[in-house]
Parts: sequence; C-alpha cells; structure tokens
Amino acid sequence: MKSETLAQLKQFFLAYADQYIERSRDPEPLVLKKDHTLRVCTEILALGKSLGLDENGMMLAETMALFHDLGRFEQYETYRTFLDHQSENHARLSLREIDAHGILAPLSSEEQHLIKQAIAFHNAADLPRLEDDRLLFFMGLLRDADKLDIWRVVIENYTNPRPGSQRAVNLGLVDDHGFSSRAVDAILAGTFVKSACIKRLNDLKLMQISWLFDLNFPQSVLWVKESKYIEKIAATLPDDARVSKAVAHVYEYMDTFVSPKGFSGKNVAEEQVLHGIHSPAGV
Repeated sequence: MKSETLAQLKQFFLAYADQYIERSRDPEPLVLKKDHTLRVCTEILALGKSLGLDENGMMLAETMALFHDLGRFEQYETYRTFLDHQSENHARLSLREIDAHGILAPLSSEEQHLIKQAIAFHNAADLPRLEDDRLLFFMGLLRDADKLDIWRVVIENYTNPRPGSQRAVNLGLVDDHGFSSRAVDAILAGTFVKSACIKRLNDLKLMQISWLFDLNFPQSVLWVKESKYIEKIAATLPDDARVSKAVAHVYEYMDTFVSPKGFSGKNVAEEQVLHGIHSPAGV
C-alpha cells in the first residue's frame, strides 16, 4: 500500500462524512461518528506501533479504522438511529458503501480482503475461528482500538454530556436505578454482556465494563487500567452489592495482566495475547 493512496482515502472519508453532516437536520450524532472514526485511527496506530507493526501494516490498520463505521452515516440518515437491531448491521452497511464507491479499488485483492474482513467482524459478538493469524491479528487490532475510543466517548457523555449527543450515546435507553441480573451474571462468569440483555442505560454501562473480557492484546488492558475507564463507568452505576461484586470481578481480571507478575507493558510483541492471537511475521 502506498502512502499517497492512504492520503487519498483520508480525503475521501472526510468529504463523505461532511456531506452527510452538512445536509442533516440533526448533525451532532454524525459529527460524533466522524470524530470517533478519526480517534480510532489514532488509537489503532498507537496500538499497532506498540505491537511492532511495519509501515505497510500501519497503513492497512489505519485504513480499516478509517472505514469501519462508514455505514453509520447512511444508517443515521435513513433510520435516525445507531441501533443495528432497529435498522441494519452497520458493519454490513460500511462494506456496502465501500463497494458502492469503489473505495478500496487501488489496493491489492489481498489488502482489500484483509480490510473488509476486519470491518465485517469489528462489531461481531465473537471473532471467527480461523487459521489465518494475520487476519485474526488485524481483526483484534480494530476491535480493541474501537473499544478504546468508545470508552472515552461514553465516559465523557456520562460525566459531561455534549448537547445533542446523549441520544446517540445512550441509545434512548431508560436512565433509572434498574439493571439486568443477566448482565451481572455474564460479568461474574467472565464473559461480555450480550446486546439481548440491554434494556436500561445501566445494562449498557455493564456491557461497556464487560468489554474488558473481549480485548485481544495486553497492551489494550494496560491502557484501560491507566485511563481508569472501568472505574469511571462504575462510578455512575447504582450502589448495589451485586453490581459491586461484578465490577470487582472485572478489576481482578484486569489486574491479572498489569500486575508486576503479569503483563509488564514492555515488549508487547513478545507477550502472549489474551485470545491466542499472535503477531505474525510481516504484518
């Protein structure tokens, strides 16, 4: 992949996003998605650098971050929601827009496949079972980078909401003291909360806390720890013994990878990743 091609892809994304923003009667949610995309690009580059990606790998990573949420703009314009179950799967929408505009045409077929597959699974419940280490690596990279920025966005919304952004971030969920026992049980079982459990805003917050179980690289866990993302979301949850127990379980899991005897934060490429994804040669 050439750097000139990446520059052209960036220009395309900005023009694409801006056209939706300019013609929208409710542009704030779309501005939120544009800003999110650009920050995911920053996150994936930082994570890729920590994992020892070469120059071409970094450009591929940035490209998949650049277009991972492309379908969000068409989704919101058409359906006035970011909820996939009330509209369409936004990853599939992204791929449809990529193909419709021939965005990846300058890239090799192998590069196109890698980018499209990473985008296709960035919002999936689980990664597919594959023997392609390189593809799994990039899938995990995009999923982690996406979550790292979403945590920042939702915490900002919970503590200092931007006008017009709450509906997009809170998804119109009821904000009361209730929460799903199924969400708590999932966390205590060491799994992330599934979307079927989400009935209230607190369920969404529990899901966001449980994302820690779905991270693919110890470096990602370290950054979550350093940024205190789990603590900040937990501080907005109800004062309930079951919730506190679930949050404590997440802390214990996190500390496994950032304690002096666990992951050190150095030489990431040589460390075991959380879900068995290893950085293959030539990424």
